[in-house]
Amino acid sequence: MISKKDKILEASLELFTKKGYTATTTKEIALKSGVAEGLIFYYFKDKNELLNYLIREFSFMGSLQNEIKELSKMEPYPALIKFGQLYANFLSCNKSFLTFIWSPEIVQNTNVSKDIVDFINTMGEQVSSFLIRTSSCTVEKKTIETAASMFLSTILTHVLVEERKTDKMPIENNDYIEEIAMFVLKGMQNSH
Repeated sequence: MISKKDKILEASLELFTKKGYTATTTKEIALKSGVAEGLIFYYFKDKNELLNYLIREFSFMGSLQNEIKELSKMEPYPALIKFGQLYANFLSCNKSFLTFIWSPEIVQNTNVSKDIVDFINTMGEQVSSFLIRTSSCTVEKKTIETAASMFLSTILTHVLVEERKTDKMPIENNDYIEEIAMFVLKGMQNSH
C-alpha cells in the first residue's frame, strides 16, 4: 500500500511536470493525491521544501544508496557495468522526473540547479572511482573525469534515443553498457 507521503510526492511530480512548479498549488497537489492540504504541510514546511525533497528522493544517487555498498565490494569492471545498468534502468523508469528537472523553470531555479549539478558531480565521482580501480595504468584526473562524463552521457543519450525510435536499437541496454565501458577504458589507456 502506498503511503500518503508517497501519494503527495507522486502527485507533485505529475503536476509539476504538466503545469510547472510555480503554477501548481498545494491545493491541487492535495486534490490529486487524495489527502487534506494540511497533510502536505505536516510532511513539508512549504512547497519549496517539497520540491527539494522530490529532487533528492528521485535523483539517481538518492535511489542508489542501498546498492553503493554492494558496488564497492564488487570488482571494479563488473561494478562499473552494474552502475551503468542501474543508471539506464533509473532513466527508463523515471522519464517524468527527467522531464521535470530539465524543464526551463527548474533549470532557471538556481537552488535546485545547484542540487542537480551536485548529484551529477557525485555520479561522475562514483564512475571515476570505478574507472581508476579498473585502469591498468596511471591516467590523468582530467582524462578520468572526461571518461566518466562520456560514460554517463552516452547511456543517457542511448536511453532517450531508444525511446523515440520505432525500431529498437540493434543492441540491448546491457550489451550497450558493456560496449561503452570497454570503449571508455580503452580510450583512457590509449590517452597517455
